[in-house]
Amino acid sequence: MKKSLLTLLAVSGLLISPIASPQQAALAQRVVDVSPDVNSQNVPPDTSISGQFDTSNTPAVDLNSVRILVNGQDVTNRSTVTRNFFSYRPTQPLPPGQSRVQIDYRNANGEQRSVNWAFTVQQPQAAVQVSSVTHNAASNPLGPGTTFLATINGTPGSQAAVLLIQDGRTVRELQAQEVSSGVYVATLNIQSSDRLNEGIVVGRLRRQNQTTFGAASQPVVFNPNAGGTAVVPDSSGSTGNTGGNTGGNTGSGNTGGNTGGNTGGNTGSTTQQLQPSFTSHRNGGEVSGSGFTLVGQTRPNATVDVRVTSRVSVLGVVNLGGQTLLDEEVTADRNGRFEVEVPGPRIPVPGTRYTVRAAASLNNETSRPTEITLTQD
Repeated sequence: MKKSLLTLLAVSGLLISPIASPQQAALAQRVVDVSPDVNSQNVPPDTSISGQFDTSNTPAVDLNSVRILVNGQDVTNRSTVTRNFFSYRPTQPLPPGQSRVQIDYRNANGEQRSVNWAFTVQQPQAAVQVSSVTHNAASNPLGPGTTFLATINGTPGSQAAVLLIQDGRTVRELQAQEVSSGVYVATLNIQSSDRLNEGIVVGRLRRQNQTTFGAASQPVVFNPNAGGTAVVPDSSGSTGNTGGNTGGNTGSGNTGGNTGGNTGGNTGSTTQQLQPSFTSHRNGGEVSGSGFTLVGQTRPNATVDVRVTSRVSVLGVVNLGGQTLLDEEVTADRNGRFEVEVPGPRIPVPGTRYTVRAAASLNNETSRPTEITLTQD
């Protein structure tokens, strides 16, 4: 009986002392429902500390005897204490690393008790920020066959998504990929069924327990009767001045309506980001089965050199060598979309890591390479 009780107290993380016998331990005042939880990790530095006195089968607490210590400092005078509850909110952020809480008190029978537990405060982190949200449907409606592209500029190393608010209530979420440091891109191929009047584009960035939002300043319009090739923003979020290939009336910008639709579309594409981005997969994602399809975005008619290699790790040690699965050039279509089929390795072992590297070139200009890593599930 005594051994099992001691084990239970040790496992719970709440140490109650002294413990003279199982009978005395059963009668001892208990502290339950503590926050933060026992041994919890990544606790925010401004967290509040609280718990409840369980008096269901034990004598009441002598309130005048309660002392609350956080990291050895007596904070009782800055805490809220009742017969059933105590709470303390730090006036200064808790230091990173382990914090320890100790509650000393007597019950109505004069028995002295002490309860303590620990948790770990997360390391300081920079605030996640969204500096801008832009898209390529700011000037003209997008129609079937075009690609909607939204760009978020913000804190690098975040999880990103674009929220397309369609009618003030319905939210369509598009996953975004970090194509370069702090630049996230999400795309959507417009279908004939897509219709949207004055849609709102919101960018969302998440990192650890932080989430922040930013909205584009101009609305989005999807019109099934619209046509042409939309101009895609570059990595800085600017859309440029040139237009699509819908003909002299709608495409040109700097080139001018007299040049015509296709010429205007090609000239307008110079403002589009040449560096490839992958819209089918995100960095750190997983692939299933043997082989997978990569879909990406670049400037219209650009040539994209795609190279995919694989390597297998066993117990964290790379010892089975690498294998080049694909080394191919592909030409993007008039919307800047490209697609390649990647064959599977000889043995698609779970945990196999795929390194995808792509660079685009057009008119004697070559982009910086884009590299992502995928894992076999």
